Amino acid sequence: MSGTNIAIVIIVVILVAGGAAFGAYTIGKNNGYELGFASGETDGLKKGEQDGYTKGYSEGQTKGYTDGQAAGQKAGYDQGYNKGQQDAHQSYESGEKEGEKIGYNKGWYAGWGYGWQEGWWGGCTSCWQRCGPFVAGGAGQQPPSGPSQSWMPTTPTAPPPQ
Repeated sequence: MSGTNIAIVIIVVILVAGGAAFGAYTIGKNNGYELGFASGETDGLKKGEQDGYTKGYSEGQTKGYTDGQAAGQKAGYDQGYNKGQQDAHQSYESGEKEGEKIGYNKGWYAGWGYGWQEGWWGGCTSCWQRCGPFVAGGAGQQPPSGPSQSWMPTTPTAPPPQ
């Protein structure tokens, strides 16, 4: 073979080798791109889902706990406050009625005791002791020990409690 033919064969071999290398490069690049894209997409999707879930769960749990705690605390406070107000009002009313009843009864009994027993009856007895000798007809006769039952009203009974 001549020098020119060898050069042509070398050039053709170089071109074929270059074309084969370029073809292999293109095929490898496409296959690598597709494999890398698929792998990256799968890994990225998993990581994104996991990170999103974790972040959403943590933030949602924190926000839900805080909001629920605040709402529950307010509702509990409101219910407790309202119940306390209602109970206090009822206690006040029943205490006021009971106090009024006790005060009325004590006042009535005290009024009866001081007015009748110590007032009228005490005055009647005192008067009899002073005036009895005159009524009995003089100093010689012994007066009875107390006022006559015929002209004295009956002792009233104490009022019943309310």
